[in-house]
Amino acid sequence: MQRVENMHSNREEKATLVVDIGNTNITCGIYQSDQMTWFARFHSSHSRTADEYYSLLKPLLSGLSGESISSIAMASVVPELTRIWQHLFQKYLQAGVWELTALSVPGLSYKVPDPSFIGADLIANAYGAWRKYGTSCLILDLGTATKVQLVSAEGCFEGTAIAPGLKTGADQLFEKAALLSPIELTAPAVLLGTNTRDALLSGIVQGHAFMLENYVRQVKLHYFDHKDMRVILTGGIADLVKPLVPAADIVDKSLTLDGIHLACKDSR
Repeated sequence: MQRVENMHSNREEKATLVVDIGNTNITCGIYQSDQMTWFARFHSSHSRTADEYYSLLKPLLSGLSGESISSIAMASVVPELTRIWQHLFQKYLQAGVWELTALSVPGLSYKVPDPSFIGADLIANAYGAWRKYGTSCLILDLGTATKVQLVSAEGCFEGTAIAPGLKTGADQLFEKAALLSPIELTAPAVLLGTNTRDALLSGIVQGHAFMLENYVRQVKLHYFDHKDMRVILTGGIADLVKPLVPAADIVDKSLTLDGIHLACKDSR
């Protein structure tokens, strides 16, 4: 599965390719003059080679040559795919590769002495929110896992909570429950269903929203000294959940890629 959006304004301008490698999807963006001008998403597959990934990537670049990509910024939480994409960069793109880690981003501080274990996606989200919004931010990232993380206005990564993602939990339920069949996840019509589909949508989607609402409430209570806290929803299903999470202020689906791009730019 792949999706591409083209927003090019000047194809001759030097560009940065930003790649975020996750457990479910690999997202890519082209940045020119600090603006994302192109976006694509691939399914994360361990069986694909670097050549196969490039065969998917190349036609989607829509006129951008390898020479016009002057730099590459990458974040990954999948070591095996990291190696595959590093091989792709080395073989096909003549540009230096910068990899985001807790130790490579400038300015962020952490509540632990050794932050090297913190996932690159969490670091990218924290850095992107800190740089883009300039205030304390509570980030709700809806992916393979649902991550709730807080970064202060001063750029301190306060901590995170990690739970099974909405779709991940739903897939496990359908796999384990013999009498339940997979359904398309949409906004629930009722709080308590009178049929299996409505009951599942309320329990899976609305239940996840209740969890997020309560996390926001509890974080604001426990971290009351973080004034003007912005609550940001990101991730592939952020639009689905937003109407059910009134506490969320912003949907920012490009937050992770923006964070990688900004951290790479600021580290130069």
